[in-house]
Amino acid sequence: MDTDSDTMRLAGRIKALRQSRGLTLVEVEKRCGLGASTVSKIERGTISPSYATLLRLAKGLDVDLAELVQQTTDIGPKTRRAITRMGEGVLHSIGSHDYRLLCTELTSKKMNPMLATVHARELKEIVATGDRKNGMSSHEGEEVLFVVSGEVVLHTEFYSPVLLKQGDCAYIDSSMGHVCLKGSEEDAVIFWVCTDLSLKPELE
Repeated sequence: MDTDSDTMRLAGRIKALRQSRGLTLVEVEKRCGLGASTVSKIERGTISPSYATLLRLAKGLDVDLAELVQQTTDIGPKTRRAITRMGEGVLHSIGSHDYRLLCTELTSKKMNPMLATVHARELKEIVATGDRKNGMSSHEGEEVLFVVSGEVVLHTEFYSPVLLKQGDCAYIDSSMGHVCLKGSEEDAVIFWVCTDLSLKPELE
């Protein structure tokens, strides 16, 4: 997988969306709560944003997450269906984790499905970003994860770490700090679904 080209493609899209709205980096900082220097680094492709950062950028640029990561052709809420074949989807890597965003052609979804590959085994392997506390991420919404293969250790802010094996499932409040690390030498694969409450106007 060519994660460098994927990162640069996303960087160019974020910059194009910002410029098309006539926003400066400082204005995006105020809208997203991300530092202007962080947004600039993302636009240059020198850092790869986490899922929580992508949500904040989408909200600040007033687009759906699906629109942020690629051009979409949604045909409306009454006739919606999306199929992502094996190996397809929009790949986004942050080094410690690879996320393959699924069904991205649909916008304004209440859920964001993805297939995640976990490479990191220790918290120190996770790059610190503005949305991470002690290596953990937090954002609005709820999420469910199902271990497809391998083993993961689910770390959460208010609970002791728990080992999840193939076939195990967990449901958490996304506003609680959380992160998944692999529980063995083998990379783990997780089917992950997050709600995106930040896009609902009544919760803004």
